[in-house]
Amino acid sequence: MGAARNCAGHLPRVLDNLARLAGLYAETHFIFSVSDTTDGTPDLIEAWLAAGRKGEVLDLGNLEAKIPVRSERIARARNACLEEIRRLPGAAFDHLIVADLDDVMAGDLALDAFAAAGEWLEGSPERAGVFANAAPRYYDIWALRHDAWCAGDCWHPIWGRPPGESFEAAKFREVFFRQIEIPVDLPPIAVRSAFGGLGLYKMPFALRGTYCGIDPQGRPVSEHVAFNHVIGESGGRLHIFPSLMVRAPQEHLYTACEFGWRWRLAMWRRRFLDARRPPWRALFSERVAQAP
Repeated sequence: MGAARNCAGHLPRVLDNLARLAGLYAETHFIFSVSDTTDGTPDLIEAWLAAGRKGEVLDLGNLEAKIPVRSERIARARNACLEEIRRLPGAAFDHLIVADLDDVMAGDLALDAFAAAGEWLEGSPERAGVFANAAPRYYDIWALRHDAWCAGDCWHPIWGRPPGESFEAAKFREVFFRQIEIPVDLPPIAVRSAFGGLGLYKMPFALRGTYCGIDPQGRPVSEHVAFNHVIGESGGRLHIFPSLMVRAPQEHLYTACEFGWRWRLAMWRRRFLDARRPPWRALFSERVAQAP
């Protein structure tokens, strides 16, 4: 399943990757939700489905006028897909693949890595879901929850930073310095939540979840956190699968030309230190070794 808004430029390659993933299964069903789109995204998906594939496109119309918070709109779109899955025989399928339909999934996706992730997922009953790693570095800190890496929402401390702290200082600390390179040969990394553009869930666990894009205070949150929290509360364990790689969107990564020399030097220093002492060793060494 996937949610889309104005993804037409990336869809040919994304849909090709999804078709390749579908080839790993005996039977597949596709459900896409679209809203607020102006570039022909629904027509492209409909034409792709019409070429002998089972599935449907849920056109949710103009959500922005009714739901101004972007993360809440995305949660509504993903929940629409889940509601449709619960009404279909697809609810009895083994896996649910949740994929973004933008440039994250437009790169060269390795089928062998995806197959290995699925095989590992099925290796223990409590394993509920696995998420992609990303090149050149793991980017999706907003959806991440890990006691040592990112225990809470990365954006709330930025928005609520002390009066004397700049936006840049807060964003470097909370986001950019946590976007690290994860070697592809590491074992799966246990997390409480993640996403990164591609997730593979066991269907029984996934059907328990619900996406939510705002917190009790009405602040935007990554919709994946609430979904993954329910899975964790029901006994499911979630992991990042390092060899399963997608392409990190540049818009979410540090770009030197967007910052002055002070911040460029700060990042050069951080990268130098990371090269000498890779952060994944300090953050994950014990947890990785103990991952089931």
